[in-house]
Formats: sequence, structure tokens, C-alpha cells
Amino acid sequence: MDGNAGNPKGNTLVGKTLCNPIIIYLLDMKNLPRVLFVDDQAEVLEELKNHVSELCEPYASLSAEEGLEIFKKNGPFSIVVSDQILPGVNGSEFLAMINRRDPYCSTMLLTGHANYSDAMRAVNNGHVFRLLEKPYSPDSLKEAVEAGIRQRKLMESEKVLLQETLVGAVNALTDTLATVKPLFFGRAQRVKRLAGEVAMYLDFPHVWQVETAAVFSQLASITLPETEAENVFLRKKLHPHVLKLVGNFPTVTDHLLGHIPRLGEVREIIDCLMVSPKPYQTQEKTLIYQAYEILNTVLEYDYLEVAGHESEIILATLKGGNKRFNPKVIEAMSLLLHKSKTRYLVNELPFEDLKVGMRLAENLHLETELLVAPKGTDITKHFLQVLHNYDTCYEKSPFPKLIKVFVRD
Repeated sequence: MDGNAGNPKGNTLVGKTLCNPIIIYLLDMKNLPRVLFVDDQAEVLEELKNHVSELCEPYASLSAEEGLEIFKKNGPFSIVVSDQILPGVNGSEFLAMINRRDPYCSTMLLTGHANYSDAMRAVNNGHVFRLLEKPYSPDSLKEAVEAGIRQRKLMESEKVLLQETLVGAVNALTDTLATVKPLFFGRAQRVKRLAGEVAMYLDFPHVWQVETAAVFSQLASITLPETEAENVFLRKKLHPHVLKLVGNFPTVTDHLLGHIPRLGEVREIIDCLMVSPKPYQTQEKTLIYQAYEILNTVLEYDYLEVAGHESEIILATLKGGNKRFNPKVIEAMSLLLHKSKTRYLVNELPFEDLKVGMRLAENLHLETELLVAPKGTDITKHFLQVLHNYDTCYEKSPFPKLIKVFVRD
């Protein structure tokens, strides 16, 4: 009987190729964790790759410069293993660069007795997950790679849990406080959205930290008397006693965040924003400073937009004004704002026709002139419930007959 009988024409590969153990191995390689080895000796790299080929998909590089290119092009990597002695930068400096690009990557340093003190310094600085002493045994290398893969999975699981829990809590907090302090937490919503988009566009590794810092940067506003809140929001001239209150914002914010675990980096971003960026202009704090640059630029954009300036004028001011802002952040904002304009249309709808996903295109006031929500507020289920509550408290609708909103095209 013909071995291909019953198979549709052209499907002979199903019976033969996919049963080939080499093909199966190559297909499985796609699911293996990736490990990058960096050493200036080709024979050492080949040996390292052969020892762990069953555990991972190994990559190799002869220099730190080439290693960074491979890391960027073929990542994410579970592990990067580097020799301490490399042309150009040394191994611990190279792994510090890797750590800044992907803090969840397990980094390992191959070192001999001669440079052991440098290696220990790298471990103490948090740039290295494990030291591998030369000469190493194949078994110790395999054990280290297995531990590094487990560490990456553990850190990623923790990251997902933290983000899902914290982001959900921050969203709930923002929605709630937006009804109490609509000016400041309307700003928090707008800045969180745009800063998050900019961070994603620039491949910032911790977008949630930027978004969380955007919300918490407005948190101290809850301590302001209502009579002074608008003056602070609009950056008007303030009385000395109000200036003193605003001067305490960093302390108030840090005290409030101090009770929430795992927010160390967010607190540093806000400290950088509200106190001084100078202590964070170091290699170790590169990510904190980058987050600050994003958040600071977007906040300045929001201040100027609220003041009534057009988007093009604001972007030109940010580029050429007295204050210095990162040109890459401004360019990213410009592109994203342009895309947003093409995605949304302005429409005027009665209160009853508002839907989740729309966005206010103007400040929403009651007939009494009370501000319910500022321009740019996202229409969520919570927000619609707030509007419904207002509506039920009046004999006739307290809202304008038509509300101007942005609607997705």
C-alpha cells in the first residue's frame, strides 16, 4: 500500500518532515529561553554554547558592542553571560548596560581570581545575578543557567502580579479622586495616558511606573483648600501661606506613598520631579531620570494646554523655550498627538448618549457652574455612574443639552 495513500496532495511533509527529530528540535528551539554569551575568544564561546544547548537557545558575541546589538535585535534574553575581560568596556560595565535595558534579565559574570574584586563590586551594585569562577565545570554552568532561567520567570511573574494589582488600584483611585478634585485628577488622567503612550513609544521598560507616578504626582492636591486649588492648578500668583502648603507637597506625597510596598522607583521619580533631578543624573539611576524626563515634559504640555495654547505652539515652546526638555520625548509626543487627532472626531451628544471609550472635548459644568470634569477626561463606567447620580438629584438635567466629546473614528 502506498505510504501517501489517504493524505491530501502536497501533505507528504506531515508524514515525513515533521517526524524528523532534527526538525522537531528546531521547532522546539523557538520555545527555549535565550541565553547570550559574550567572550573575546571564539573557542570559549563554542564550548559554552555546546554545554547548554539542550537547556536554551544560545547566542554568542565576541565583544560588548556586538553583544548589545544582538541583545536588542534578538531579545528578550533570559540570561546574559559575559567574561570580565573584554575589548573596550569590561564585563561588569557591559552587564550594567544590559541591566538598564532589561532589569529582569539574569546577568552572570565569568571571572578569574585576578579580577575577583571588580566582579564582587558588580554583584554588590546589583548588576550581576551570579558569578561563575574560571575554570568552570559543565555541571556548574548548567546549574547556573537553570537558576537564571528560573529567576527570570520568577521576576516576570512578580512583575505581572504587581502591575495588575497596582494598576487596577491606581485606576480606581484616579476615578474616585477625579470626582472630588476634578481639576487635579483630570490632569492626572490626561498625563497618565499621554506619558504612558510616550513611554511605550520610547520602549521604556517600566511604563506602569511612569503612569503611576503621573497619578501620584497630583496626590498632595487633596490637602489644598478649595478656595486656593484653582490658583495652584493654573500656576497663578499665590499667597505666602499657600506657597508654604505647596512647598510641603513632596513631603506629603512621599509620606502617603511610604505606606505602599514596592513603590520605591515611583517615589524616586516623583522626588526627581518635585524636588530635584540632579541626584538622579547617574548611570545607576538612568531609568528614574528617563521616567522623570517623560513625565516632566508631558506635565508641562498639559499646563500650557490648560492655559489655552494650541498644540503646535506648545510643542514649539517646549523645543525652544528656556526650560530644557528631552528632544526625543517631544518628538514622540508630537507623533502621538498627531495620531490621536486622526483617530478621534469631535461630536456633540446629549448626556444620555455618552458611551464608555469617549473623551470629553471641553470642561463639563453643571448649570450652577460647578466643574464636574475637565476637558480630556476619559468616559468610564465609573464616570457615567457619577453623571447619573448628579442627574437623579435634580428635577431636570443639570447638564448642557449637548456635551462636546471626542469619539473614535
